[in-house]
Amino acid sequence: MDDATAGPVKAADRRQRAGPAAVAANVDLLTIPGVGPRNLRKLVDKGFTGVAQLKQLYREKFFGKSSQKMVEYLRSSVGIIHKNHAESITSFIKETVDEELKDDGSNSEQKPSQKKRLTFCVEGNISVGKTTFLHRIANETLELRDLVEIVPEPIDKWQDVGPDHFNILDAFYAEPQRYAYTFQNYVFVTRVMQEKESSGGIKPLRLMERSVFSDRMVFVRAVHEANWMNEMEISIYDSWFDPVVSSLPGLIPDGFIYLRASPDTCHKRMMMRKREEEGGVTLDYLRGLHEKHESWLFPFQSGNHGVLSFSQLPFHMDNTLHPDIKDRVFYLEGNHMHSSIQKVPALVLDCEPNIDFSKDVEAKRQYARQVAEFFEFVKERKKTRLLKLVLTERTLVDK
Repeated sequence: MDDATAGPVKAADRRQRAGPAAVAANVDLLTIPGVGPRNLRKLVDKGFTGVAQLKQLYREKFFGKSSQKMVEYLRSSVGIIHKNHAESITSFIKETVDEELKDDGSNSEQKPSQKKRLTFCVEGNISVGKTTFLHRIANETLELRDLVEIVPEPIDKWQDVGPDHFNILDAFYAEPQRYAYTFQNYVFVTRVMQEKESSGGIKPLRLMERSVFSDRMVFVRAVHEANWMNEMEISIYDSWFDPVVSSLPGLIPDGFIYLRASPDTCHKRMMMRKREEEGGVTLDYLRGLHEKHESWLFPFQSGNHGVLSFSQLPFHMDNTLHPDIKDRVFYLEGNHMHSSIQKVPALVLDCEPNIDFSKDVEAKRQYARQVAEFFEFVKERKKTRLLKLVLTERTLVDK
C-alpha cells in the first residue's frame, strides 16, 4: 500500500486518536478552507493531527504533481465527499507550502525564480499520445524527471462542472452546435485557473498539456468552420481573447512541443483508448485538426519559412542548438500567427511509430534527450535576449 494511502500513522494509533478529545485537540485544522467538523473528524481518523502533517504529506507525495492527485487522495482515502472541499484543502496546503519554499533562504540558490522558470506547451491532435509523452517520457526518465513539472490538461474540470456535476465535454461532443462556444469559453477559463495554480512550482521546466493558443489556432477555428460557432460567437471570443492573453503573460509559453502523427494513426489510438465522450469524433474531424496543427506548428509544410537551422541562427548562438534537434526546431511566424507567440520556438517530435515505452527504454530516452536539449536551447536563447535588452537600455541611458 502507498504511504500516502496508509496515512502518517498506523491504523491502531488512528483509532485511538479518533475520539472527541482528539478532534477537539486538532482545531488548527479548522483554519483550512473546506474543513468543518465532519471533515475534521475524517482527517483525524486518518491520522492527521494538524496542518503540519498535511503539509508534510503534500511535500512527500504530491509536490510537483497535478493538484488533482491530492484532491483524489482526500476524496478516496480520507473520505471527503464534496470535491470542492477537497479542492479548497489542496489549494490551501499547496499555496502554504509553495510560500514557505519561496521564503526558505537555505535552499534559495537551488530554486529558480518564477521569472527564470521556463514553460513549454505540449501540442498535438486528439489521441496523438500527449498523456503517454508526459508521463512515460517526461516523468519516468533520468533526463527529465528532476527537470520537469507536468501540468495535464484539465479534463476533469470539463467533466465535472458545478454542484450538479455537468459534463460539458460530453455535452459538446453530443451537441456541438449548441455547446461549442460554451465549451471553448470554459476551456479558456480552466486554462487560466490552471496556469495560476501551477505558477508557483520550483522545477526549472513546466510542461503544460496544450494551451490557449491551440484552443484559438486549432479548435476554435475547427468549430467555426464546421458552423458549430457562428459569426457573432467567434467575434465575441476574439473580442476578449486578445486583451485577456495580453494581460496574463503567464499564458504565453517560452516554447512549444508539437507531437506529430497522421490523423489515421490518431484515430486508431482513439479507438483503442475508448474514451466515452469521444465516441462521435470522426476521422474527418481529426484530419481537420491535423491540418490546423500543421499550418500553425509545422511551417515547413505550409510554406512558412520559419525553419531554425545553423545558417539562420545568430552567430553567437550557433553552438546552442544540439545536432539531435537542429532539423526539428522552428520559429513560429507568419501573418496567421498570434502576435504574442511570434518568433516563439517549437520542437517537432515524430509520434507516428507505435512505440511501447514501457519496454523500449532507449526510444524513451531519445525523446527525453531531445526535450532536454530543447530546454537548454530555449534557456540560452532567453538569457541572450535579456542580455541584449539590458545592453540596449544601458546604451540609451548613456546617451
